[in-house]
Amino acid sequence: MKRAFTVLLIFGILSAKSQTSNDILNLLIQNKAITQEQADSLRAEHAIKQQNSLPDKKFKVDFEVRPRSEYRHGYQQLPNDTSTYGFHISQRSRLGFSFVNESKLAAQFTIQDIRVWGIQDPKSSTASTLQVFEAWAEPYITENLSVRIGRQRIAFDNQRLFADNNWRQGAVSHDALNIRYNADKLTSETALAFNQSSELLDGTNYAPKGFENYKFLAVNFSRFKVIDNLYLSLLNSADGYQNATDAEKLNIRYTNGGRVDYDLKPFSFTMAGYYQSGKSAKDKNIDAWYIQPEVKLVIPSNTTFRLGAEVFSGNTPQTSVNNDRAFSPLYGSGHSFNGSLDLITKFPSDVSGAGLVNPYLFIIHPLGKMFELRADFHLFYLKEDYISNSETINKYLGFENDLLVSYKPNNFTKIDLGFSWANTTESFEIVKKAKAGANEYTPTWAYIMITFKPQLFSASFK
Repeated sequence: MKRAFTVLLIFGILSAKSQTSNDILNLLIQNKAITQEQADSLRAEHAIKQQNSLPDKKFKVDFEVRPRSEYRHGYQQLPNDTSTYGFHISQRSRLGFSFVNESKLAAQFTIQDIRVWGIQDPKSSTASTLQVFEAWAEPYITENLSVRIGRQRIAFDNQRLFADNNWRQGAVSHDALNIRYNADKLTSETALAFNQSSELLDGTNYAPKGFENYKFLAVNFSRFKVIDNLYLSLLNSADGYQNATDAEKLNIRYTNGGRVDYDLKPFSFTMAGYYQSGKSAKDKNIDAWYIQPEVKLVIPSNTTFRLGAEVFSGNTPQTSVNNDRAFSPLYGSGHSFNGSLDLITKFPSDVSGAGLVNPYLFIIHPLGKMFELRADFHLFYLKEDYISNSETINKYLGFENDLLVSYKPNNFTKIDLGFSWANTTESFEIVKKAKAGANEYTPTWAYIMITFKPQLFSASFK
């Protein structure tokens, strides 16, 4: 009888909650029905059973609405005596579905609608603006190794060379295969893509209409934790564009380099450097480079100061027509690095291929939990000499100041109010190929953006 009672108690332990099972075990030890060693063994078995019974599948539905009104008078292009002020409202609407089966499978499907208010006839338009932004599945080969397949974001490091460009209402995604490894001291992603305009029975002629894009992409990004507070990031990329005269030939551009981060609170230091070689889309030999040193200071009030510079190599007056020394920031975010007015985002055309030196200072100051103030300051200089009308122009291009106020009343709402202005020179007018006298006008831009991003549904299950 006593043995049967003990068996029933042990069965109860394996079925009970942790606190209840501990009480039962202590009672059995006191009555000398089991030993301490047996109790420890039962505790371990119970812990394993409880762990195995936890939900390992998660399903979420996320929704986003992001309207943005913009006033423009010098956004992306220098204003002149015939420029008028522009105003519009654009909107991004997204619905995302995500599924995770822990260490086995992850999947994401996101649709989005991008529009300018009034772009469609509200009574009879049949034009569609709905598109698939993300559609990928990611099976896990091991706990640390997975393969993401399908339409996805490719954003690495500080997003200087590969970014999802979230500022754009449409953002950026790629059709690719991404081999991902994630461990304590090493994370690595290897993305591979091959693009075609349609299904072909013969050949691989890639001829996108209305835009330019790579035909082939292979990029690896790895981040190592060297020691505490010291990190090393490496990026190696090969992107190939179809040759203009031979559809089966690729002009491949190689970009290799990385970044070092060292955190020594309240200071942190970073240095990035990349070198480009290979062939440009225009079949020129590439020999270009880029560096970005930066120091960051966070003071006790949590105000952040970031002081640094971006330096892009460029073509000199002596550069051969068959060579290209102008560094391209690939598929990165110019809006985050070279000023919110986006006067210098199209490389190398926005500086006529002469390179860029961009010293900057960013100041970010939180006001409580809801408000944040930010001020960005940029100076712009040509890296190399540029000759116009047989004369070498002044390298100084101008100054830009971006101001931003952010307000987060709750965890799914954010309101951004921004204003930017610039003081440009005649040299900027020349390299931007703007109308004569444009440097006499002040580029200005302002916006209000409201982001609603609630999670509509979340469930965990076995």
